[in-house]
Amino acid sequence: MPSLLEVEDLAVAFRDEAGPVPVLDGVGLTLEAGATLGLVGESGCGKSVTALALMGLLPRPQARVTAGRIRFEGRDLLALPERELRALRGSRMAMIFQEPMTSLNPVLSIGEQLVEVIRYHRAMPARAARELARETLARVRIPEPARRLDQYPHELSGGMRQRVMIAMALVNRPALLVADEPTTALDVTIQAQILELIRTLQAETGTAVLLITHDLGVVAETAREVAVMYAGRIVERAPVLDLFEDPQHPYTIGLMGSIPRLDERRDRLSVIPGSVPGPRAWGPGCRFAGRCPLADA
Repeated sequence: MPSLLEVEDLAVAFRDEAGPVPVLDGVGLTLEAGATLGLVGESGCGKSVTALALMGLLPRPQARVTAGRIRFEGRDLLALPERELRALRGSRMAMIFQEPMTSLNPVLSIGEQLVEVIRYHRAMPARAARELARETLARVRIPEPARRLDQYPHELSGGMRQRVMIAMALVNRPALLVADEPTTALDVTIQAQILELIRTLQAETGTAVLLITHDLGVVAETAREVAVMYAGRIVERAPVLDLFEDPQHPYTIGLMGSIPRLDERRDRLSVIPGSVPGPRAWGPGCRFAGRCPLADA
């Protein structure tokens, strides 16, 4: 059986005054139905661009896919007309964005936005769609869901808004859920609740999840496999336990070393010196070489 999602040699470039700038280079991913894959790396390494490319949401005309292939349920997404791609988004594939306040429409009520998502993909009367919206809010554990339908995003807390985003993503039971830093702006208690909610709903619906994060602790709790991204490339991929017990790439080893441990006392946290190089600074060989203690000529 083919994988649910197959990404092969994906390359994306952004255009600026000096010409096209590569931001992804040869990215490859596979995701099986019902599985969870964690995609980790520092800010600026290309995680969110990967998510937007998968969903066909790259900003145009500034960004474009320059090479590679994205196959979802056996279909080449890059070859689909925009109309067919829109039909897939929100039905067979959905996305939870990093910041719900910039993703939810501030002038439409929660109920209006949920009903719009439902009726765009299903032939359903407005009253039935509203009832489904209420049931979905209840499933993501929003209290008083009937009352929340008539509220606006600014009237909800950050955790509530994120639950609304999850409800919108899952209301049509997609086969693939792309979660781009779904817990970044939330406190630790709410983070744990959101992750548990995603796991529970995934078990109920069989949805595959691509979880994008910079938090290795989140990956350890949630994912079956993890891919590590650096400077627009996947540098390592392994089952979660194998990666934590025996990381292979020097960048992954550095990430693991920067995690505080309860069984070790340190005067200072371990850090990786420097920062992710910009696309115009990518040189030959390994892109981590400039920060790597093992690099040689």
